[in-house]
Amino acid sequence: MKLHTRFLAATAAGLLALTTACGAGAPTDPAPAGSETPTETITVTHAQGTVELDGPAKRIVVLDHGSLDTVRALGASDAVVGVAKGQFLSDPVKDFADDTTYANVGTLQEPDFEKIAALEPDLIIAGFRSAKQQPELNKIAPTVDVTFAYDKGYYVGVEYATNIIAEALGKQDEAAVQLKELEDAIAEAKGKVDPGKNAMVLMTSGGKVSVHGTNSRYGVLFNDLGIEPTISDVEAEAHGDAISFEAIQQANPDIMFVVDRDSAVGQEGAAAQEVLDNELIASTTAWANQDVVYLDGARWYILIHGVDNAVEMMKDVSEGL
Repeated sequence: MKLHTRFLAATAAGLLALTTACGAGAPTDPAPAGSETPTETITVTHAQGTVELDGPAKRIVVLDHGSLDTVRALGASDAVVGVAKGQFLSDPVKDFADDTTYANVGTLQEPDFEKIAALEPDLIIAGFRSAKQQPELNKIAPTVDVTFAYDKGYYVGVEYATNIIAEALGKQDEAAVQLKELEDAIAEAKGKVDPGKNAMVLMTSGGKVSVHGTNSRYGVLFNDLGIEPTISDVEAEAHGDAISFEAIQQANPDIMFVVDRDSAVGQEGAAAQEVLDNELIASTTAWANQDVVYLDGARWYILIHGVDNAVEMMKDVSEGL
């Protein structure tokens, strides 16, 4: 009889323990219907201040083609709802040409504010040509400006712009991968540089020629890659300093890097090869040795600060040297 009593007591204790264990992980109070986990506010510092986002951006309007290249490189193309295309969209970003998927919201310099507002974006990316519109755009949605000064170093600038976008999209890990790829591409191009040769960067537009120096948008060739400039006292103008064929002949560069602006912006005009094909240029060392490198106009003039585009730019140099 005592044995039976002990057995019942032990069985009851075991059932109590089992019941307690099974109920340990169950919620005590069910969550209210429709409740959501609050998102963490993201504060992004950019060229004109700071903006706050309610989590990574999901609907983006992009008013800068270099930034568009970066957004795509970070794997966020699906978040783009509007792009400043104007009448011309560069070949490297033609995959955003479909207006039904990516609304055309005006030009880089003159975005259509009403169209942008109608898209209800949670982030607008501006920069360079569209930078001055940031204050007004910021009234529609948080707007970051990715503009940087080229005289601070090309890689430093691209890194800065890329990290602004990555922070707003929650794509920091992807940005680190892209920036490492750019570092490697710069190192490879730098390894192709002949320290015994100097170079001149020329841009053709409307049949005229301008030269660009170390503090210009093409300073990457001199400052990041270490190429010796043929001319050192060039002003850092947006479109370079005007230069004559006679002045180019007199400077006699070992290498000429050439950008065709007309082709970059979709304007009609003589191709860069035609503009430079004359007796004065033909007498230079660069022309005689076929050391004339024609750079992709869209990549080097429009998309120059896009992180994936920057890798392609360095490939242009590596293949040209």
